[in-house]
Amino acid sequence: MAVEEIEIPSPKRRKPWGITFMGLLAIAGLISMPIIAGEPDGEKMPDIVRFMGHFHPVLLHLPIGVFILIVLQELGAIFGRRHHEQVANTAMFPLFFGAASSILAVIAGFLLYQGTDDYAGNALAERHLWGGLIFAVAAVVTYVLKAWTVAVSGNPAFYRLLLFGSVSIMGFASHDGASITHGEDYLTKYAPDPIRKLMGLEKKKSSEKKTPAPAPTGDGSPVAAVAAASPVIYTEIVAPIFERRCVQCHKAGKAKGKYRMDTYELLVKGGKEGPGIEIGKSANSNIVVRMDLPTDDEEHMPPEGKPDIEDHELAVIKWWIDNGADEKKA
Repeated sequence: MAVEEIEIPSPKRRKPWGITFMGLLAIAGLISMPIIAGEPDGEKMPDIVRFMGHFHPVLLHLPIGVFILIVLQELGAIFGRRHHEQVANTAMFPLFFGAASSILAVIAGFLLYQGTDDYAGNALAERHLWGGLIFAVAAVVTYVLKAWTVAVSGNPAFYRLLLFGSVSIMGFASHDGASITHGEDYLTKYAPDPIRKLMGLEKKKSSEKKTPAPAPTGDGSPVAAVAAASPVIYTEIVAPIFERRCVQCHKAGKAKGKYRMDTYELLVKGGKEGPGIEIGKSANSNIVVRMDLPTDDEEHMPPEGKPDIEDHELAVIKWWIDNGADEKKA
């Protein structure tokens, strides 16, 4: 007697309409943020905005780690060709967490951007802002698409393509963020010439001997020490002091107070508080006034948490300004 095979219908999965609706709301909110907020104006922003914005460096690492994990998981499914169903199901929560954390990171970053006017008009900061927004939108779309792929047992190829594209955008946005913090040449500064050639960069210049900052002479004047230490005072003595103490926060991509100190011209020009240097009058020069303030003063520079300027370094800067602040004086 033949036994008839009975087909057991696969259980119907609910369509993820709720996920889709919430995803669309999140995307609309992300896109509308910069349109509604307009240009940043740090003076009008309450402290709560600055407080929440300072969580951006903490939150931004969450989506990066999660999406790298998801990519590795998907690559394992593609090349391993086993446990495909398990990967399909277990990827849902990491994707939700990754998309949610990317939204939080972007919101915090946007509040950080709005909480100060240091980044206004900064092309790198604005590119980082929009790169982060695009990544967050792509992360949400990836999560929604994954939900539909699982619900209808569809081909995951398009979802994977979007996933890899989202991670690529994440990489570009992350690089821009690192460039704002550490400088645009942070990764390439010490790269060997073959790598620099591949990247289309110029060869490294021959290394120059570093001259230690001079100590003041017995009478307290740094004049003789400076003259003996270097033939070009600004290039060999003054600029390295600014490089050590100031340039990290006053350079291309990160100009606090809209003031850059990485070139002579911009150092003299100043920022939103006016000229940085009043030639011949160190006591009236903003950079000296800020460095001379007590260390517990909020206006003191370098700020709390950064290595403070040494007395002999400040003495050299004052002497240089009082004697004309010449770029090429020997």
